[in-house]
Amino acid sequence: MTGTLLWLLAVAVLALVAAIALRRVAHLAGSTHDLEHLKASVVSVNRRLAEVVDPLTGHLDEVRRGSRDPADASVEVAAALATLRDLSKQARVMKSPPALAERAQQVAWEVDRAVRAADMASHGIEQLGRARHDGAIEAQTALKRGTLGLRHSREAVTRIMIGLVKLTPAEVRTMPVPSADARSRAIPTPPTDEDLLGTEGPPPV
Repeated sequence: MTGTLLWLLAVAVLALVAAIALRRVAHLAGSTHDLEHLKASVVSVNRRLAEVVDPLTGHLDEVRRGSRDPADASVEVAAALATLRDLSKQARVMKSPPALAERAQQVAWEVDRAVRAADMASHGIEQLGRARHDGAIEAQTALKRGTLGLRHSREAVTRIMIGLVKLTPAEVRTMPVPSADARSRAIPTPPTDEDLLGTEGPPPV
């Protein structure tokens, strides 16, 4: 009888150990999957952002120098805005390990900044098409700041991506998990001039 009880107890202990081990393996697998999913998502966002921003900023510089028709650039900016808004939606729903939630938020914030910058550039192009001398200065200011905002956003997402792809699951597991309150207060990057300007009316000069 005693032998049977000991055998049953041993089986129960082994089952408990196996359950704990399986739960641990499942947790590690889930963490690894979330990390790889975040990496792939950020790489995708960075690639799509580059496809939009890199040619657009070059064309906006040409408009500012007077070597490109603002009307042609206006069509391009409108298309870029539509793509960037779709990209913003994608960035906002990226899954990530809890310890990397702030980095995922940073990517979404930077894509939103690109949307604001493209909107500002669009405003500058519209103003340039009908501006007198004073209005031309205003339009050039909006174009310059919009272009800078697009470049800054593009560069920031690339930096975040480079940092993420280097991370291993083991490194992520040792990172502290920020509180929800801390994540909500997080400011990804210091604001720059183009981010302080509204897009509802003409920017100051």
